[in-house]
Amino acid sequence: MFKEILVQSVKKPVTNLFPAVRLPKSITGFLGDVANGKATITPPVAEPKAFRGKIVYDRAACNGCGLCLKVCPAHAIEQVVYPPVKISVTDAEGNVSEKTKTEKRIRIYVASCIFCGQCIDICSKDALSMSNEFLLATEDRFAESQIVE
Repeated sequence: MFKEILVQSVKKPVTNLFPAVRLPKSITGFLGDVANGKATITPPVAEPKAFRGKIVYDRAACNGCGLCLKVCPAHAIEQVVYPPVKISVTDAEGNVSEKTKTEKRIRIYVASCIFCGQCIDICSKDALSMSNEFLLATEDRFAESQIVE
């Protein structure tokens, strides 16, 4: 046992060092400074290949089918239905008619997401993807940075 204690006392730690040179007063404040470019992470953390970070939502590509809601095991996705809007449609003969269009989109709560990627796999329009962003810590789970719309 004493041999193991001596070996461990001279070995370098296997855990990552804190990403700042000195411990900041507020971790959340430090991460906010990193996001704003006022501070840097020391050393920069390289993302591994096929890293699953914060979900990116392409609103223009989404058709509002809702398949992602059904496969999400964490129930981190909800469907948002906007009020119907009247639009003018011109047919091939030049006749103009009014139709109502209901826009359906999704809202993703990052604080509830388990980053499994099932929503990305099921999306037929490629409206969802994963980014390399991993600094997602915050004190408010409903902060603007924690909701993807």
